[in-house]
Amino acid sequence: MRLRLAAVLAVAGLLLACGQVATLAEPTPVELLQKANANLKTAKTTHIEGTGSVALKGGMSMTFDMKLSGDAEVPDKARITAQMSILGQNISADSISVGGHTYVKTAGAADWVEGASADPTQGMLDPMGQADLTAATNVTELDRPTVDGKKTRHLSYSVDPQALVDKMLKGMESAGSTAFKPGNATASGEVWIRTDDNQIVRQLVKMGFDIEGDLGLGAGQPASPTAKASLEVSFDLAFSHIGEAIAPAITAPPIVAPAPVRTPIPTR
Repeated sequence: MRLRLAAVLAVAGLLLACGQVATLAEPTPVELLQKANANLKTAKTTHIEGTGSVALKGGMSMTFDMKLSGDAEVPDKARITAQMSILGQNISADSISVGGHTYVKTAGAADWVEGASADPTQGMLDPMGQADLTAATNVTELDRPTVDGKKTRHLSYSVDPQALVDKMLKGMESAGSTAFKPGNATASGEVWIRTDDNQIVRQLVKMGFDIEGDLGLGAGQPASPTAKASLEVSFDLAFSHIGEAIAPAITAPPIVAPAPVRTPIPTR
């Protein structure tokens, strides 16, 4: 009897120890976020379904929401269709982002038009441009909900404002665009990470910054080098079919129309 009791206690102690080790081995929120970020880069591809919102406040203020659907290939390729309503008009736009360049074609248009991925009016169609979590800080776990039948860990994070500005400036320089200057940036986000494979299944991103210079609005109109505005952008994206092949492959469109020429307003 004593031997049986000792065996039971030994097994119970072993199970308790294993449970404690498993708890101790669980990655911290920071470790989990970086592991999930690395896993998405390794998987390379994902399908995207989600929503976005853009609010421009300044000389010309406007706000619109959009629905997004498409595929992305980490780190710099995406093919997205956006359905949006702007100033009471329903607009559909297709975008292709490749290597820091974004090409856009609205419904009914014959040609694609190129705009820099960091441009405030074109970059909004490149949600994967802000998906990299390498520079995330202040990572905190919020809760552990079930998403699509899978257990997840829900984390919040913020992004260093200067890192965001530097990334935008680098993107504009590589695309040959320096028409406006971003500043006073803020960025935060949330991610839902599956616990069974440490893959991101949902990401919420919120960004805001002031912009000064030619805001890229009103093609064909005189450009204003001193225009000022603030821009707020948010994306709520669901990731699925992670790591699956994308067909057809994401490539730049074969024919791109020249960007509209905008004559700068003379300065005195």
